[in-house]
Amino acid sequence: MPMNPLRIFTGALFALFLAARLAAAGAAPVSDAAADNWDAVPVCVFGMPEAGYAVSADDSGYVTEVLRAALAPAGYDLVYKDMPYLRARGDLAEGRIQCSLSSKGETKRAAPARSVIAACDLSVAYIAADGFSGIKDLTNQKVAHLYGFDFQQLLPVPIRPQTTYDRTSAIHMLDRGHARYVVGEESMLKDAIRETGLPLTEFGFSRFMSLDVVPVFAPNAEGYRLRDIFDKRMAEMAASGELAAIFRKYGLSEERIRHILKSDTP
Repeated sequence: MPMNPLRIFTGALFALFLAARLAAAGAAPVSDAAADNWDAVPVCVFGMPEAGYAVSADDSGYVTEVLRAALAPAGYDLVYKDMPYLRARGDLAEGRIQCSLSSKGETKRAAPARSVIAACDLSVAYIAADGFSGIKDLTNQKVAHLYGFDFQQLLPVPIRPQTTYDRTSAIHMLDRGHARYVVGEESMLKDAIRETGLPLTEFGFSRFMSLDVVPVFAPNAEGYRLRDIFDKRMAEMAASGELAAIFRKYGLSEERIRHILKSDTP
């Protein structure tokens, strides 16, 4: 997995560089001209909450790795910042970060990429014995979901959100009756149930939405440049097989990989 560069800033790197030069030269001073020749590595800050195999808090995940592979040849260092989704989109619109994610077709206050980077199936998890007749059952019910995401925006009925910091906590809330439903990416919810040790057969799942996900960049000159770099590199990575290799590394099914590769808008 890639090393975590989240806390590495240009100032710290510059200080280390100067210290090494001073030590090598017997503490000889570095001239202003030499300091002026230091070129900072351009950074693309990617803001998103943790999202399972796609975006992990340890700076891994297939989305993070694809973004890094797409931007690195242009000289950009990708820095992941774990943050609530609504804050990420606000910071993106203001240019405080350079990249986040959104569903394909959503262009509000952002520069969306053409190339799809992920796809997910959003489902409702419920106690099988209680049954589930449709999305209307969520109306005004306690619905647990991962902190940082605003599922209310995706649902056509009002809910009483119960946010948690990990999916296993949401499953325990469901099992103990503290929440009536859990919403999230179906495969991640099933993994969370397995982690709790509860029988998967005690739970039911109902898919309510499938989303193609694209990177969105800040709506400024740098953001548009990053978007164009990303789309160009994605085409190259798809053609070379590099993109599929990254997806397979993280266990995506061949069906899901084919879907992502075919979902780019001409």
